[in-house]
Amino acid sequence: EFVRHKVCDLLGDIMLLGVPIKGHILAARSGHKTNVELVKKLRQIQKKQELQQIYQKTKSKEVVFDINAIMRIIPHRYPFLLVDKILEFVPGESIVGMKNVTINEPFFQGHFPGHPIMPGVLIIEGMAQAGGIMLLNQLDNPQDYVAYFASIDNVKFRKPVMPGDTLRYELSVISLKRSLAKMHGDTYVNGEKVAEGDFMAMITKRNI
Repeated sequence: EFVRHKVCDLLGDIMLLGVPIKGHILAARSGHKTNVELVKKLRQIQKKQELQQIYQKTKSKEVVFDINAIMRIIPHRYPFLLVDKILEFVPGESIVGMKNVTINEPFFQGHFPGHPIMPGVLIIEGMAQAGGIMLLNQLDNPQDYVAYFASIDNVKFRKPVMPGDTLRYELSVISLKRSLAKMHGDTYVNGEKVAEGDFMAMITKRNI
């Protein structure tokens, strides 16, 4: 009777997902709390797959969103689009983006002639754009909204970024509401941290 009760509890909690699942579930000393956490994780996977179906027209195991999908989500365009692809995405929790830095970037013409270095503020902007992709996907129609900086804190630059480097943006949510979010971001090149910071972003509807 005890085992039957636990199985019924698990099945009841999984029903909260609202869709049928195809899988094999093993439970050891489970309870409502752990069951609900499982449902939350399954819901994140479901949400990610739904978003990929909407924005990612070309199926790929290597990326969550390619550049075309990114442009369907955020309004930024060349030369101010600073994310090439999204590699990992846990809705409402974290995101990992990537940018290849090439000598053709327009800012290298003046920063600095003969000694090209990517401006630190653009690294911060790149992290913010990756974070914006994560935040806007909390909304039903992300293309109708835009994320603005509300504050930037604890920013540190640890190493110059040069042409040929590949930036890896890693952002995680500290707090999240529908229109206001706080995130922490780190940027890496070849596994070495080059920049970090905390961001507050405000989501508002676009006027046009």
